[in-house]
Amino acid sequence: AVVSTQSTGGQYLVVGNTHLFWNPEFAKVTFLHAHALCTKLGEVSEKWENSREVLCGDMNSQSTSLVHEYFTCGRVQADGTELGKFFASTIQNPLSLKLARGNPNFTNYTSDFKDVIDYVLCDSQSEVVAVTPSSDLMDLEMSEGCPSEIFPSDHLPIISDIDFS
Repeated sequence: AVVSTQSTGGQYLVVGNTHLFWNPEFAKVTFLHAHALCTKLGEVSEKWENSREVLCGDMNSQSTSLVHEYFTCGRVQADGTELGKFFASTIQNPLSLKLARGNPNFTNYTSDFKDVIDYVLCDSQSEVVAVTPSSDLMDLEMSEGCPSEIFPSDHLPIISDIDFS
């Protein structure tokens, strides 16, 4: 994970970018990595009074995952799960985030997997002005998935225009 800051006119933008671990048998590890990243991003952000946050990357987390819930709801329940071994009943995200990627059909499109697993999130005070539209399904089907000549990566781009003022 990378955490970086940029100052413009006295306001700091704190950006975290990562590629989270993926193994369906160890979803708790992916969650623990996401929690550690948000905790660090929060610590860096607290150094400046009017800082804003962006978190993005390949989170390897579908919309039914604990990571997605943690990012979008701000907390997850640890009771009754494997996370209960590490945390009290509720695990709170130190950041207040919202999705800034729109609703793409796919961010990963391969011959054996098609879903949204990549994220762009911003602090809840920021405004998402625009996002790029999803890649055309016909192009994806014609290229028989990614990577291909049209799509050089197995991940599809997400571009967000975010207003931090």
